[in-house]
Amino acid sequence: MMTYGDYLTTSEMTRWILDTDIAWDQIDPALALSQPELLERIRSSALIESFFPIFTPRALDLLWDQPAATALFSVQLYESYKHFHVFAQYLEAIGYRPITDEEIVAVRRRNLEFRYTCAARLLTRYMMSEHFAAYHFFKDARQCAEPVLGHILQLVARDEVRHCQFAFELLAEHLQREPGSVAAVLDEAAHFKHLGELVVPEMPVAEKNDFAAILAINRKLTRLTGHRLGATLEEVLT
Repeated sequence: MMTYGDYLTTSEMTRWILDTDIAWDQIDPALALSQPELLERIRSSALIESFFPIFTPRALDLLWDQPAATALFSVQLYESYKHFHVFAQYLEAIGYRPITDEEIVAVRRRNLEFRYTCAARLLTRYMMSEHFAAYHFFKDARQCAEPVLGHILQLVARDEVRHCQFAFELLAEHLQREPGSVAAVLDEAAHFKHLGELVVPEMPVAEKNDFAAILAINRKLTRLTGHRLGATLEEVLT
């Protein structure tokens, strides 16, 4: 069972500092602006990360009787909004479509009624969303021409890997307590929608039909549930 202390120790050991671990004065705006499609993905990703002050309280409400889960989500909220801030600051630094408070408020207003009533479904959707975010950030980091942005993407992707893992462990613990929830996990996975779909009209993916990412999440789901979604999941995700 993952404890808050274990997760906090891991987070602190891998923590990066916005002002000292990123070479803001070495950004090459011209090089960055030569990849507008990548910058649009960064902008959409920033908006998605800005949604976590809405998503996380919903998770805390649902998981209120699980101290470890609520503690872990409290760290996740800090890190996710840090991702928003670093992406938004980068866009400002290169002069590419800075994000306004009005845009963030509009996203929140659209989702004021967003709720989950099933912990298994919430954790499944969150785990899968973080899994695919990590894969796409790593791929964008490799495709990125501007070195500072590439470094930022690597840092964020590593955080997302950790978020996915803690969701996996919380979900595994939940299924131990409530094995009847396996059906909900499989159904949520088979009809997967990324949390970002609540925020932006088009998901910022570095590569469509990323079968390596699909196979990897399928393995996680198989370990959790004892079932393989196979072609059903692949059809949904592509």
